[in-house]
Amino acid sequence: MSLPLLPPVLDLSANPSAARRPYRAPLATLFAAALLATTAGCAGGLDEPERFTGGTSSCAPGTTGASIIQAQCLSCHSTEAKGSAGGGFDLQASGLPGRLYTTNAACNSKPLADSANPSESFFLKKLTPSPGCGAQMPLGGSMNAADTACLTQWLVAGKPSP
Repeated sequence: MSLPLLPPVLDLSANPSAARRPYRAPLATLFAAALLATTAGCAGGLDEPERFTGGTSSCAPGTTGASIIQAQCLSCHSTEAKGSAGGGFDLQASGLPGRLYTTNAACNSKPLADSANPSESFFLKKLTPSPGCGAQMPLGGSMNAADTACLTQWLVAGKPSP
């Protein structure tokens, strides 16, 4: 009867680090995987940026105050229409919303935007059925509540610094 062959015995006195070598590869692989997992990232954007800025947006996704004005107001209140429609007020020229704080309404000579209380500005009252003077804007229609809230946020955010 023959004896089974035994694996060779490592002579640790000749090379003490030889006993640790079999563990180096798995540890190095584990370390490399952990490093890769923590440093790899996605090049995409934030789906909910308001979570990181501390605020929430009143605007529907993909909508801004400027896009609402472009869609709802510029047919009468554009640079081309100035003087012929829209009471001579140009919403297309640069400087909005800050320019609303320095421009008076044609029908009551009050500032279009109130720096003390921007959310109560005449510009926003013109979007209601009873604006106080003149007709509700946009002419022949009304703006939905979401767009009005978005414009309110846009106007408040554009308030000039004192």
